[in-house]
Amino acid sequence: MTCATLAVEHEASDETPELFKPVMPTIPESISRPSDWPTSIPSNLSKNVLSSILEKPGAPLEPVDEDGNPLVRDTTHEDEDRGASDVVLADYEETQVATEPTDSLEADIPGMKSLDMAHVVARVGPEVVLAGDLMTPAAAEWIKKVSPGLRPEQITELRYKIYQQVIDQHLEMLLVYVDACRVIPEENFPEIREKVNEAFDQEQLPQMVQAAGVGSVHEYEHLLRSQGQSLSRMRKMFFERALAQEWIQQNANTTGEIPHAEMIAWYQNHLDEYEFPARARFEQLTVRISQKQPRDQSWNRLAAMGNDVLSGRPFEEVAKELSEGPTASSGGLYEWTTQGSLVSDVIDKAIFSLPVGELSAILDDQNALHIVRVIERSDAGRTPFIDAQVAIRMSLRKQRQDNARKEYLDGLKARTPIWTVFDDKQKNTQIAERPSVTR
Repeated sequence: MTCATLAVEHEASDETPELFKPVMPTIPESISRPSDWPTSIPSNLSKNVLSSILEKPGAPLEPVDEDGNPLVRDTTHEDEDRGASDVVLADYEETQVATEPTDSLEADIPGMKSLDMAHVVARVGPEVVLAGDLMTPAAAEWIKKVSPGLRPEQITELRYKIYQQVIDQHLEMLLVYVDACRVIPEENFPEIREKVNEAFDQEQLPQMVQAAGVGSVHEYEHLLRSQGQSLSRMRKMFFERALAQEWIQQNANTTGEIPHAEMIAWYQNHLDEYEFPARARFEQLTVRISQKQPRDQSWNRLAAMGNDVLSGRPFEEVAKELSEGPTASSGGLYEWTTQGSLVSDVIDKAIFSLPVGELSAILDDQNALHIVRVIERSDAGRTPFIDAQVAIRMSLRKQRQDNARKEYLDGLKARTPIWTVFDDKQKNTQIAERPSVTR
């Protein structure tokens, strides 16, 4: 047939050629199943996929029987919609359920706290961090103590503050754990898990039971469930921490001796850290000056106390019985006191100038009268390198380990996607605080 012939035939016919008719989506006929097969489409049901769309847009879908015929008619709207549509609606009235405060729901509905603890608060690579991973039993117990009288949103805010305080440390641990899972062969994990679980059951679990104040593992499990936690989660978290700690020691380990020259250089650059002031240990007798006890009367009382000590009576005994100083109950003793740290300049000068073991004269600082005796004193000076080198070596080694740890973690963060619920909140806060620009 030529194009001209097609045009003539089209003009002679009122019908639209099949070629230009819109295609109606249909359900294909069953080919491999008999017509009476239980799951086959009823023969009297329309094959058009669009036949399920109601004649009145926005109206609910109707329940139908096996042949596709409506089951229930809507008696409420039947009169007004009879001529426009055969759609049938089921009469339905929603039952209002009395609601209770969230606190009582959490206490009465089993699993409510478990749902809260299953909330995702962060993601580290393929691993997710749940609220229960951050809410330790101790933190949950604290929330329980402070929550009475608080509104549900206030309790939620407290929980999120706890999450925010501990999430950084948890994310670092999980970063290392994910890295270990990437490198350690999968067939090695059963043996590793068995050893770590054994350590948990024999060492960690008894301590947790004792700290919780319960008498058995069964009681501890019940306590955990009441807090939305579980023993299996505790065991899982212990395994992740143990593996992460071992893995970071292997990857951020800094072996090797600290060079002697490096320690000397550190000492020379931090001389002020090794200087120490003069200090002394001393005893003190005190009599306060007041309107009821004038200066001359106070002087005579203190002089008599000093004479008792000079005559051989123990200083401690005299101080406990007669002194009015702040340390009288402990025999007037002051432990190591650095120069310049006392409120009374008169006493400060005396204890760093008197010969050790001698009683001072009566000291007057306007508010009270005192007699002191120095027991032991050391002058100001500087710790020599030979005495400081052990601490310097430990400090430099720790510095190396911290640097190696930071470098390792920074590398993990650079190649591992991390998300927390606080990222979105911080972003929204920054946008809200950003000053508007008028153009």
